[in-house]
Amino acid sequence: MKKFLMTQKSRLVVLAGIMILFSGCVKNWLELEPKSEVSADVLFETPEGFSIALNGIYTNLSSGTLYGGELTHGFVDVLARCYDLKNTLYDQLKNYDYVSAGMDQRINSIWALAYSTIANCNGLLNEMNKKGPQFFKAHERARLEGEILSIRAMLHFDLLRLYAPAPVVQDAAAIPYYTTLTHVPMPEKRTSEILQLIIADLTRSKELQKPFDSRVAAKEDFHRYRYRFGEDQTFFGTGKRGFRMGYYATAALLARVAIYVGNNQLAYANAMEVINDKRENNESTILFTPATIIDVGEYDRLLSDDILFSLYRIKFEEGFNKVTFLLPNTSQIFGSDLNSDYRKKCYLTTNGRQLLKFDMEQEREGEITSAIPMIRLSELYHIAAETLYDTDPDGALALLNTLRAKRGCTVPLSSIASKSAFEDVIINDARREFVGEGKLFFLYKRLNKTVLDETGGNQTLTGKFVLPVTER
Repeated sequence: MKKFLMTQKSRLVVLAGIMILFSGCVKNWLELEPKSEVSADVLFETPEGFSIALNGIYTNLSSGTLYGGELTHGFVDVLARCYDLKNTLYDQLKNYDYVSAGMDQRINSIWALAYSTIANCNGLLNEMNKKGPQFFKAHERARLEGEILSIRAMLHFDLLRLYAPAPVVQDAAAIPYYTTLTHVPMPEKRTSEILQLIIADLTRSKELQKPFDSRVAAKEDFHRYRYRFGEDQTFFGTGKRGFRMGYYATAALLARVAIYVGNNQLAYANAMEVINDKRENNESTILFTPATIIDVGEYDRLLSDDILFSLYRIKFEEGFNKVTFLLPNTSQIFGSDLNSDYRKKCYLTTNGRQLLKFDMEQEREGEITSAIPMIRLSELYHIAAETLYDTDPDGALALLNTLRAKRGCTVPLSSIASKSAFEDVIINDARREFVGEGKLFFLYKRLNKTVLDETGGNQTLTGKFVLPVTER
């Protein structure tokens, strides 16, 4: 771990240099410094400098090593056996070989960049704490701090989900949790301890961001400006708050963490909080892409209306298209919904074999091809349904059928007799919904379920769900 930590000032110099390449809005006020060597002292002279540094953190998240590749359609979806791949860099993963063909280097790189980005978060929080109460505008500090805490929590959570056993299997020594910027390696904490620290960060983030993001105007802006990039060319500018790690995304992430812990009450409460949120006209704050749009072919393939949090990577679509992602078992997965489910129509080729989710034919405002979906409203329906089943199986089924109807399925599911069978139905729906988005591996792991492989068989992976790190 120590080899990946650098001093606070040098890290922020690098961070600033990265962002100057991506943000045209900083040209004027940072001209006095070389573009690749902007010091922390200069960067943090204004509140805008903190936003630029935060955008640098988002840029790290969007890299191919993290959510711009390996943690979405790449490494983790290969582990979930989402594809039928041949002659690719991922072939060794079919046998869960974490060493051959440089797989250990990939695994170490994910670990290293995730912790480096956590250090960036803590460095930025440290700089914020040096400023007086009048430095930031109203709500500005709270929004920034909330986003940083949520990102820090998300990275720790995904590190935990990759490199430690699921709670249902073992509460073992797992990973270190960093809340300050330090060159001293922190000790590993047990999974249960890490999860409580994550929940604390997310709970605090919700408190900080709710006053701003729950305003009437903010709810309208959530939709109005999500895809408008004209005057504000930076993807994570204030005009795109509907895609940032804001209040709704944080509540959704807290639901995701809580169900992993096994705290069904907390998971259900946060999932339903977002599902039930209304605008002033009593319309839902977060909506699904409507059938009236899909039926006339004016949709984006990503079905992006219900995305709560997205990252952004220039030429993301181009990078995705370097590999032909063929899907096995589509007839088995879609079953009787094969001709009605929008996810088959939008995400796949006509024959149902090739993933085209990120290969856009109709571009919305020209930039949706660069969006990397991180959290969707649909996941909250899965979480709410699963956590409700034990006390209200009919209500749980109604939630799942509501989601299915929103995705075009015309025949409702009938009563499901057991919790295990209900979980299998959620996994089936998740395979339709989240292919290419890095969710399936973690779902299988949390439930310790067998994995449907490309031959139609089932793989038991309990001992292979934990990735090894050779360079901590």
